[in-house]
Amino acid sequence: MRVPLSGFNDEALTIPATDMREIISGEDFDGDAVTFWLRGMSIGNEHATETATVELADQDEGAIVAANQRGVFLCPPNATTVFEFAYPGIAFKTNITAATTLGTIGAYGVVAYGVKES
Repeated sequence: MRVPLSGFNDEALTIPATDMREIISGEDFDGDAVTFWLRGMSIGNEHATETATVELADQDEGAIVAANQRGVFLCPPNATTVFEFAYPGIAFKTNITAATTLGTIGAYGVVAYGVKES
């Protein structure tokens, strides 16, 4: 069964070596035999001069594990960038988390949508 799902981060993103943050707050797919297919997202970078480098990972919150990385996305300063992914999207089985090495991505700065499939 496929169920549409969307949401946002409720915490500011930090650096990947410190902590990944959920970008669909309150959702955790681990142990549910569910795959979340990320179809699109928008990222708002609040920093005036730095391009944000946002890393996505298929893992729970905590320091990034390189094997769990699902992509790196660049967002210009003071801009919101929209990303859309071809069908079926990017698969996540544990959780969908993100962090940034540059830029400022505050709470509610990432909005993501896709389909939960069981």
